Amino acid sequence: MRPKAKIWLEREDGSYLMGPGAIHLLRAVAEAGSLKGGAKRIGMSYRKAWAQLKEAEATLGFPLLQRHSGGEGGGGSTLTPAALDFLERYERFCQGALRDLEARFQDSFADWGRTLSR
Repeated sequence: MRPKAKIWLEREDGSYLMGPGAIHLLRAVAEAGSLKGGAKRIGMSYRKAWAQLKEAEATLGFPLLQRHSGGEGGGGSTLTPAALDFLERYERFCQGALRDLEARFQDSFADWGRTLSR
């Protein structure tokens, strides 16, 4: 038995802002070099990826992508410095939260002495 958690961010009004899916999309865009390529990499439609990032940009108040027009190699997108900083902070926060979760789990269940099947 082990604990699992999914961490997401909400707006001040409690509505969903961003979570693992959007973070996964940002990483994929960084790796692919374009929003279209990043969306394809994770099996998301371009339209949904674009809408998700535009909504996040509006709420966060800064651009997540720097878009580059076509040219010899074609267009593409890179993460802005603010997006890279946000991504690093989010990942650091999640890693710390999961470490804390594991420690609390061990404190609560280490002496339980039961084995769960299934």
